[in-house]
Amino acid sequence: MNSFTKSIYAFCLASTLLLGSCIHHRELVNFNEGPSFSATGEAIANQTPLVLQPDDLLAISVQSADPRASAPFNFTMLPEINQNQTGMITPTTASNNMQPNYLIDAGGTINFPSLGKITAAGQSTSQLRDTLTLLIGKYVQNPIVNVRLTNFRFSVTGEVNSAGTFSIANERINILQALGMAGDLTNYGNRENILIIREQNGKREFGHLNLHQRDLFQSPYFYLMQNDLVYVEPLPAKVGVTADGATKYLQWALPVISVISIIVSLTR
Repeated sequence: MNSFTKSIYAFCLASTLLLGSCIHHRELVNFNEGPSFSATGEAIANQTPLVLQPDDLLAISVQSADPRASAPFNFTMLPEINQNQTGMITPTTASNNMQPNYLIDAGGTINFPSLGKITAAGQSTSQLRDTLTLLIGKYVQNPIVNVRLTNFRFSVTGEVNSAGTFSIANERINILQALGMAGDLTNYGNRENILIIREQNGKREFGHLNLHQRDLFQSPYFYLMQNDLVYVEPLPAKVGVTADGATKYLQWALPVISVISIIVSLTR
């Protein structure tokens, strides 16, 4: 075997190994497996209300037609009252717009003005709002209660461009939005096995998502919950080259070159 033939062998072997470790186009595409999406739309049945738990922070405000009546249920100073010529009473300061944060303690309660300890853990924000409205309604006519979670947070680690812990002023975020906040997956990110670690009700559970599957939207882990951890595992590929375009043709050309080189070596 001459040096030319050996060079061809070496080139073929190296090229085959290189392409074997490439990242193929299909591995970078979402929603490319499974039945086609419905043309008529589908009901959202997997979004469960967020359940409050210890260490959550809540912004709670109480309002009513008479600011003086609702003032004892807010951690704000009673605004000065000004009566205009029409007889309408209006506040002269904006201090009543402040919404302090209430921390849910280890026992699952908050210490609410004038009402004392109120159980918050285990309820959704809308349920807690209804509970407070009922209790405050004994003292204030037609109170308006607003409850909002202020420290919804989740973490994204692994093969993403900007791993970290993120906080949002909302109670609803899905896995695609969360990955977008983390800068999306790198070319090494495995879209077939994204791990969701969730802790609630004193238990830790593990879910897996496949971004290739079109039924991803029906998964109970599609919408994140408070304190979820998202882990994107790496692909086994060693070289971050996208096997697309011309490299697809090389996958067919290299075996042909290998066969030709063997024939040449045998006929010499």
